Amino acid sequence: MKVTERVISNQFGEEAMLIRRAQAGDRAAFDHLTRRYRGMIMAVAYVRLGDRDEAEDLAQEILARVWVKLATLQEPCAFPGWLKTICIRTAQNRRQRRPPTPVSLDEMRENRLLAASEGDPLTGLLVGEQRRQWQQALAALPPENRLVIVLHVVEGFTCVELAELLGVPLTTVEGRVHRAKGQLKRLLRDDILLRE
Repeated sequence: MKVTERVISNQFGEEAMLIRRAQAGDRAAFDHLTRRYRGMIMAVAYVRLGDRDEAEDLAQEILARVWVKLATLQEPCAFPGWLKTICIRTAQNRRQRRPPTPVSLDEMRENRLLAASEGDPLTGLLVGEQRRQWQQALAALPPENRLVIVLHVVEGFTCVELAELLGVPLTTVEGRVHRAKGQLKRLLRDDILLRE
């Protein structure tokens, strides 16, 4: 057995043991798994909802659901994919239940006044516009590319870690990151060109 195969085997063996212990009710083992996968859970929640506070809320809901359903998982090696499926479905359900949040003219005016009172109004408007552009560009990406770019850039996962976490080949992750960066550049450039 090669060294890399032995390391992967040991890592999977350790994770399988943690999963089995958690299935038996060991809260410390579940907490260890939670720390290992929290970044992925938050990224999926954030990508689907676009709001960090709501993503934090959803992450707690997902972890509670995983704890309850963990006993139904038959194969520990399926845990990453099983967890990702729960994350995606829970986030989609939350997004569908969420009513649209209309913004009144008074709220818009208050937000502009708040930005103006905190500093230069022009800077506040430019920062808000840039944030809006990034959110729209991220929302326009295919879900797989959006997930890897958020996990890679925002959460700091390496491509190797993402490949292991998502259960896909390293080249797939590298391709998705590369495509996502290109798509973001194109979308952001097109947005600037459309406004000129």
